[in-house]
Amino acid sequence: MIPTTAFVLGAGLGERLRPMTLATPKPLMPIWNQPLLEHTLRILESWGIQEVYINTHWLPDAMEAYVNAYAGSLKLHILHEPEILGTGGALRCMKKHLKDEAFWLINGDIVFQADATPIVEAFHRSGAFAAAWLDPSVGPRTVEMDFKQRITCWASPTPKVEHTYTFTGVSLLSKKVLNYLPETPKMCSIVEAFNAAMYDNHFVQGVVQKEAYWNDAGTPEAYLQVHRDAQRLPQLKAYTLHANTLPAPEVAQALAALHWDLADTIVIPMGKRGSNRTFWRLVHKKDAAIAIAYESVERVENRRYADCARCLKKAGVNVPSVLSDQPGLLLLQDLGDSTLDKHLPKNNGPEPIDKIEAAMKQLAKFHAAKTGTLELEPTFDQTLLEWEHNFYQTHVAPLPKAAQKELQQLIDVLSKEPMVLMHRDFQSTNILWYNKRPYIIDFQGMRKGPALYDLASFLYDPYLTWSDEVIQHAITTYALTAHRDAEEIRQKLPYAGLQRLLQAIGAYHRLASVGQTRFLAYIPTAQTRAINFAKALGLSALAKALDR
Repeated sequence: MIPTTAFVLGAGLGERLRPMTLATPKPLMPIWNQPLLEHTLRILESWGIQEVYINTHWLPDAMEAYVNAYAGSLKLHILHEPEILGTGGALRCMKKHLKDEAFWLINGDIVFQADATPIVEAFHRSGAFAAAWLDPSVGPRTVEMDFKQRITCWASPTPKVEHTYTFTGVSLLSKKVLNYLPETPKMCSIVEAFNAAMYDNHFVQGVVQKEAYWNDAGTPEAYLQVHRDAQRLPQLKAYTLHANTLPAPEVAQALAALHWDLADTIVIPMGKRGSNRTFWRLVHKKDAAIAIAYESVERVENRRYADCARCLKKAGVNVPSVLSDQPGLLLLQDLGDSTLDKHLPKNNGPEPIDKIEAAMKQLAKFHAAKTGTLELEPTFDQTLLEWEHNFYQTHVAPLPKAAQKELQQLIDVLSKEPMVLMHRDFQSTNILWYNKRPYIIDFQGMRKGPALYDLASFLYDPYLTWSDEVIQHAITTYALTAHRDAEEIRQKLPYAGLQRLLQAIGAYHRLASVGQTRFLAYIPTAQTRAINFAKALGLSALAKALDR
């Protein structure tokens, strides 16, 4: 008999699929325009499951809306976690809901097709303790089994060698497993319980299925591969049957402009971003595009994106090509997700000096671009510099009068800088590395302003840390390309660095106040750098005010 209760894990952050999962929880990411979770629930229905509990954490409103709209035969329940608890912690909360002695534990963010019977049989071979479905060919393959197919190691020191396996996230457990969960801390993994149980001679029985399918869809590459597999594998046919469901009217408009058939197009929602814009990635065979729907009345800079892109491309700046420009909808060349911050060295490896050089040359070209009659954002003059100082004080804390007085030195230096075409947000996440070249994105807010602000945005980006050697090399490269004096830049750059960091700290606090708490992680780095700049410039009152 197959147990009829399942616990589906839906609380994960989906970090490897960002930015797509910033606005859509991974279980609701579409596979051929059908939510991934929908497919999982259909499988559970086919297994004879009757009741399903789903835990949530990231974007819980979206998950709850899906459950409320669900029209299948399963009885669904939401268990919200204000603080993410991990698999083990979530199961502690689940314990009081378990009526039967055994239950299914399913990762809610995987794509799979499997037969329940072999897993049930393995469960009984384990002494009705636990069974886990393993895959022998894909994934990290960190699981080891003995000759009786008992799992003896969950973190193999020699992964991906012969006879290692990947845990698929599909298991059948008895309530006895929960007795081995640690009492503290709150967040823990179910593997901790499995490891503890082995000391009492309780092992999880592993099972491999030859005709099954599994993919964790955890990276953009794996996510796209699932779509390809769904077209050719009979067990994933349910996905392609729903390929004609339109996710949004703007998508239909975009596909019509591209002359692409929805049935052959992968539609990947990337959610809302700044300036009231909503993004989709569209993949059609070997072609790809980014669709951006925007409010054309409230934020006029959104309307200017296409004209800005054409202007920059004419000036020799690497930017995405405009594929279509319609009122409220923009289609751009898809350059992927390989932002410059992802090219940082690992394990103290060499810094990507060649990429930094290329970025500096692009920045110099950007600053030299002629805009003619192109409408721009207001000039980044004394008024905007003061606005950024007020922005910091509004979202962080008011500064003492002595510190406010010292801020005038930043305004005096930067407002006397030559006014060039500036990006204003020239940081690593707005530089894509594509086809061995840097491409600049998110430039719709460009305006005339001090070049040093963009340079400081890049070199003192709180998202990453460059060595002093790299910073000096970048300054030299920019100065040579822009025909400026490198020493003069070095003298004035700390003022721009401090100005930019104050803006960034204010922005991180504001974003955290509206629920985007991940930005809190970058505040300590930005604050330390701001304090050091203030001290180096002799702004002692400001340095003291920031160091609190």
